[in-house]
Amino acid sequence: MDKKENRTKFPILGNGESLIEPTKRNFGSGPTSFPRSFSEAKVKVKKDIEVLRQTISKIPSDKRMEDIIVTVRLHEKFLAKSYTPNSLFKEASFENIGSRRWRKPDLENNEEILSKMHFVKVNHNSLDALDRVLNTSEDRLTKSFKQDIRKLDELSLLDGNEIMQGFESDWEEGTVEFVLHPFGDKNTELLEKFLELLRNNGVSMDTIRIKEYPDGPIFLSAFVKRSVLNEISNFNPLRTVHPIKVNLFPSLRNYQSNKLDLIPPKGEFSSKIKVGVFDGGIDKTNPFLINYAIEKESVPSQPVINAIKHGTQVAGVVLYGDLNQYAPGTQLKDPLVTVESFRVLPQTDPKDFDLYEAIDFIENIVPYRNDIDVYNLSFGPIGPIYDDEVSRFTYSLDRMAWYHRKLFVVAVGNDGDQPAPLNRVQAPSDLVNGLGVGAFSYDYNSREVIRASYSCVGEGREGCKVKPDLCAFGGDERFPIHLLSLTHNSKELSAGTSFSSPIISGKAAEILGRCNQFNALSARALLIHTANHMDNVNMELGYGIIDKSVDDILSCDENKVTIVYSAEINPTGMAKLPLPLPLNAELKGDISFSWTIATLSKANPLHVEDYTESAIEDTFYPNSQKYNFSKKGIKNSRKLHLIKDKKEIERITKEGWQQSLQPASSSPVNYLNEQARRLEFKWDTVVKKWKNMRSSSIDQPFLILHGMGRNGSHERMEYACVVTIHAPKYSGNLHEDILNEYKVLQPISVRARNEIMVRI
Repeated sequence: MDKKENRTKFPILGNGESLIEPTKRNFGSGPTSFPRSFSEAKVKVKKDIEVLRQTISKIPSDKRMEDIIVTVRLHEKFLAKSYTPNSLFKEASFENIGSRRWRKPDLENNEEILSKMHFVKVNHNSLDALDRVLNTSEDRLTKSFKQDIRKLDELSLLDGNEIMQGFESDWEEGTVEFVLHPFGDKNTELLEKFLELLRNNGVSMDTIRIKEYPDGPIFLSAFVKRSVLNEISNFNPLRTVHPIKVNLFPSLRNYQSNKLDLIPPKGEFSSKIKVGVFDGGIDKTNPFLINYAIEKESVPSQPVINAIKHGTQVAGVVLYGDLNQYAPGTQLKDPLVTVESFRVLPQTDPKDFDLYEAIDFIENIVPYRNDIDVYNLSFGPIGPIYDDEVSRFTYSLDRMAWYHRKLFVVAVGNDGDQPAPLNRVQAPSDLVNGLGVGAFSYDYNSREVIRASYSCVGEGREGCKVKPDLCAFGGDERFPIHLLSLTHNSKELSAGTSFSSPIISGKAAEILGRCNQFNALSARALLIHTANHMDNVNMELGYGIIDKSVDDILSCDENKVTIVYSAEINPTGMAKLPLPLPLNAELKGDISFSWTIATLSKANPLHVEDYTESAIEDTFYPNSQKYNFSKKGIKNSRKLHLIKDKKEIERITKEGWQQSLQPASSSPVNYLNEQARRLEFKWDTVVKKWKNMRSSSIDQPFLILHGMGRNGSHERMEYACVVTIHAPKYSGNLHEDILNEYKVLQPISVRARNEIMVRI
């Protein structure tokens, strides 16, 4: 019998954090080049100030505050957070209150160049201050201030076309979300001005919903006509406005109903593991949900059939997955998780299309439910995400994930067959601290896995560009997913990301419930790590598909060993993660390493292109004995082995060659496309990489993780790193040998079914 078919399963190894060591690394960069001299830049900035004064003087009093919001637009070379012109802001008393991308037109090449703009509060005094500094003798100015002036492309106000996003030419009226810059203790005055402006333009005050966050902008939704937008788009504190479209329960992908030839569980035991489901409610009388799904709290609206149907199907998938996996006549087992359903749909006001009521409800539930770590959301507004703004829904979930350490699993949307960019993932699946889930199906002829045509695609937003994160089976017309029905002896054949998302939710909760060592972040990292990426992470299937059981996710083979490291790191901190190969192991053939790092990051909605405040940069070192040696004036470095090349090292050291601080690193497989390479994934909250190497080139390999913080963040960042070492030609038992040598590692303890079930 083939060894692969008869292989023994071993538990993955935890407590990898006990191996982590502090370390240091050198960082180098070349000199910065600037687009113009200081003298040229000074003339341009002084002209911008003059034009700004004239423009500000023409703003009507009802469309401005005492302080004015001005954009400081940087040259495209200065996208990184480290290039923020802080010296300029300090000298001129400009208050930096946010930033976003700036799509700068390149008329010569008929394309757009991505650059960056900062939003600052200014007044006449601060403009005067900048003018005075610019008139100062150059030799009295600091180097940093002069460099900041040279970074600038323009000082100006935000244009109306930059404020209005996502409106199609035939859009005439509907619900929109306004985003207002924060004005601190003057927020009340700001809102009074804006509401008065809306009222004077015929907007019904009954349609308005407002949400303020202490660390974010002001979100406000209202039902308006296009004429209103045209009239108020020049309200100076207005950051952006975009339409909100809601089509909560489309019936387009329901194909047919069949007889449900399955027997409900006996109902003897119920799991202690809970999944929270925010949806349209459930059919409490369905025999497959009784004892396993409850509904206690809901919004004050009256339930409706379509909403209950959708919520029932989602809950059924959390509990049982695709019903088509069971043979006819099978009596299902008591499920390993239970569902607590929170009915947030429909809205109490049928004309309320902004979902603010649902978001408010979610924000009131999550912080107080310490017994629920995983929540599923299979609904949201339709329409693609916008790079230049983050929706309240997305920010709300990211904020709660950060503060309350919860995992939100969100369907990416069903417009993947629309033309780009309308096929892009939808809010709130663009969250950076959770999982956006797409759907896969199968090619009719080859039976190979493919993205379901309707499943929305990436990229995601800055901070989590790979979207969807994962894909699970969602079905299509040829291979539908089988679901519970409101008619209890029937099942419905359907398709959608609404049903792939709860597959992942159920598995995430089961991981947490069956393994005490892991938290929500570890579960997120494990799911992404074990997803089958078919050697190509991409913007259709994300980091891969999940088609395996939790038992498979939590186990490994004797020569393919997985280790989990859960730890924290400071911004600017460094950590060395040894990859535990036995020291005297007789390695043969190729050895493959794969690793996934998931970080929990505080989100900043004021700086949307710097949305994640922390991230981790990883570097792989395959051989702790091989170092780079360099000499000033010589372009190419030399890579030498400390033991094998000892004499040569002694010789060149006398000639002035210097050894690098760390061994020579090795680049892993790079799955980025050209656009992603240009934009980088540096600040993403997920890293998934792999590297195959000859065993002869490996000696005590390790990773170095570098913590990075921005936007003034000093918070310690929590991360989970999952590493798999695969040595197919290893002569012994790699799993056993690693445990014998690295005794701080521990096989995880996985609870059996009887340990997580309680008698009903």
